[in-house]
Order: sequence, then structure tokens, then C-alpha cells
Amino acid sequence: MWLFAAVFPPACWLLWRQRRRAARVSAHAPVERASAAPMAPEAHPGTPAEPALVPRLHPLLRRLYAVTMRAPELAEPQVAFDGVQAQVFEQAKSILDCLDLQPQYMPRRPHLLPQLMRAVNDPAANGHAIASIIAQDPALATNLLRIANSALYRPHGATPVDSLERGVALIGTDGLRQIVATALMQPVLSLEGGVFAHLPSAIWQYALHAAAAGADHAGRHGRGDDALSAQLLGLLQGLGAVVVIRVLQETYARYDGATPSLSVAAALLDRYTVSTARTVAAGWDLPATPGEALMDQRPQRDGLAPATPLATAVRYGRLAAVLSELVNKDHDAEEAALAMLATLEPDTAANLRLWSRMRADTLIG
Repeated sequence: MWLFAAVFPPACWLLWRQRRRAARVSAHAPVERASAAPMAPEAHPGTPAEPALVPRLHPLLRRLYAVTMRAPELAEPQVAFDGVQAQVFEQAKSILDCLDLQPQYMPRRPHLLPQLMRAVNDPAANGHAIASIIAQDPALATNLLRIANSALYRPHGATPVDSLERGVALIGTDGLRQIVATALMQPVLSLEGGVFAHLPSAIWQYALHAAAAGADHAGRHGRGDDALSAQLLGLLQGLGAVVVIRVLQETYARYDGATPSLSVAAALLDRYTVSTARTVAAGWDLPATPGEALMDQRPQRDGLAPATPLATAVRYGRLAAVLSELVNKDHDAEEAALAMLATLEPDTAANLRLWSRMRADTLIG
């Protein structure tokens, strides 16, 4: 008995210390969260900081594939492929994994892009100088005026823009820079034939809105050349999607009689759109900073807050574009869409102005 009395109190004290220490560790351990959660839950006092969560783009893009291609199954997560579809999928993946080593798939850089980039980065350059560059290419000038007259850029009720000089006066230098970037990129965004024939217009609509919204976000926050960079990155993601589909088309052509699968296309777009855009940006010798912002758009970062202001602008543009399309095509509620936008931009009035422009352009288109 005396032994029990001597040992029991110290043992209880040690057990109490161990439990207290374990409780402290548990209270301070990071809380695992589901990647599908649209927003981060409220942090408890003493909890270590974790990456903030924002709305996930992946499920929204999947729904957009479904309504655009009129194939409800595309809204579901990727399924395993078998037979010839599995072979096509793996071969297309092997090409896209090494795209920088296969120049036949890389789009050529628009020949006026270097001149445009030099003009944009020159503080002394004005709208007249940029307009002079555009005038070297009549097709580019025509395309520029068409875009400038869209509801996305021309204020409601304003007189139509019928000349480059007038476009400069109406839109201003910053707006003109963004429109020129769009007009330069559009001829590269093209596809022809087959089950994917009507994809270019859908990709272009999304890319145009993502580019314009990203540039708008960057411009509002006064980050110098970020507006043009956000514009180009939004368009480059559209270009990346086109390259992915081109690779898939050529892969199917090697399998006589194989029926193209929209599910295979959706899976490849999910995985390779951003990395392909990054490869194109590197091949075109674009500055490193835009490339870093593109890397922040990778699927692995989906649902996490962007790391830089430019990456935030690009993510905002992508989110605004997909939400606008879903409201138009799948009848989503505008209130819910605007609430999601507010997670990246708390300025409600600015979101409403941008939203009105995009919705007007979508309805006209």
C-alpha cells in the first residue's frame, strides 16, 4: 500500500502533463480543409496562418464545357478512359508535356507584337504612336475597330468608332493598348473542322472577357504595366486552349476511325491550358513576371488565393469570364456570381460596372 501511495500521485501528475501538452499541440495544429470549399472558414485565435481560399475555377469551367458543348457529362470530374480513347489521351499528354520541343505545334508570334511591347513599355509613347503601329496592318486595324465598337469597350450611347485616331481619342492610351493586344492575338486563336469546329468562338469569347476583366482589375489598382500584362495573359490562356485542341485533333487523326471524345478534350483542357499558355509565353520571349503570374493559375493552385497582384488580376478575369458565361448560358443567379467576384475584389461598384459591360457584350454576341 505504501508503494501505491508513493507512486500513484507522481504518475497522475505525469499523465496530466502529457495530456495538457497534447491538447496544446492539437489546438495549434493546422486544420485540414476540403479543396472544394469556396471560402476559408473563420480562423480561431491562435491558429497558424494558412493559404486563404477563394472560389474554385475548376468546377465552374467544367460546367461551362458542359453547357457550351451541350454535353452534361462534361460537368462531372474526369473519368478513366479505356481502349482507343485511353491511347489518344496518353499520346496527347506526351506531346503536351514536351511542347517546347515540338515547334510545329507552337503558334507563331504576331509579327507586330515586339513593336507593340516596346511602345507600351516606353513612357513617352502616346496613342498616336501605337495607332501608327496598327496602321501597318490593315486587317489588324479593321479588327481593332470591330473590338473597339463592341459593348465591352465602347460606352453605351457613344458614337461608333470609325478611325484609329478617333479610337485613340475616345478610348485613351491605356484602353487602346489593351484593345491592340486583343486584336493582335485574335488571328492566332483559330480552329477548323470536326466536332471541335464551334469551339473557337466560345474560347475567344471567354478569353476576351477574361483579358478585359483582368486588365480592368489591374488598372483599378494602379500597377503600371500590369494592365497590359493581365490582358495578354487572359488571351494567352485562350491561345493555350486552342493549342491543346489542335494537338488532340492531330492525335485523333493518327487513329483511323476513332471518334473524338469531348470528355478527353475536357480532361486535357483542365490539365494543360495554363501550362501550354506558359510555354507559348516563354517561346515568345515575354517578360518573366507575366510567366510567374500564369504559373499561379495552375490547377494545383485552384481554390487558393493568388500570390501576387498580377496573378490576382488574372484570376479575377478568369472568374469574371466564366461566371458571366454561366449566367448567360446556364441561367445562374447574378447575385451569387457577384458575391463570388467580391472574394477577389471587394469594390462592389467596380464589380457592377465591369459586370454590366460583360453582360452587354455577351447578350449582343
